Amino acid sequence: MVVISLKKKGLALLLCVAVAAGYLYAAALPKRSTKEGIMEYVQANQTALEQFASGLLEDPAEGARYNGWRADCYQDVRMVEFIIKGTGIGSSTAYEGFYYSEDDRPIGFQGTETGFVPDDTGWSWEEEKGDNRERTGKITAHWYWFQMNF
Repeated sequence: MVVISLKKKGLALLLCVAVAAGYLYAAALPKRSTKEGIMEYVQANQTALEQFASGLLEDPAEGARYNGWRADCYQDVRMVEFIIKGTGIGSSTAYEGFYYSEDDRPIGFQGTETGFVPDDTGWSWEEEKGDNRERTGKITAHWYWFQMNF
């Protein structure tokens, strides 16, 4: 009886620690995946991010990752895109992240030339006959936040 009771207490304690760790992780995660959190992250880690992006532009690697995020290189427009969050299915999909633009200009999702129009938060683009749209804004020199909706 005493052995079983100690095992149950140990298991309960382990479960409490795991749940607490999960809550702490979850509390920290949304901030990094919001526009403000992304901007703070890029500003705080700009040097390391630029070294990574420059290296990827010089020697592209399929399936590259940075900090667990997908990092895609588009050499024709000299851009490295970091996907932080993707939600939805099919035509209701949204992506959010940031990108490095070697020429320090806004570039569309996956390296496309979209014809952005300036707005109050940066630039935006909307598909003329459809529901695709993208917003982007400058974080700091060469770095931009984006949100793409399909």
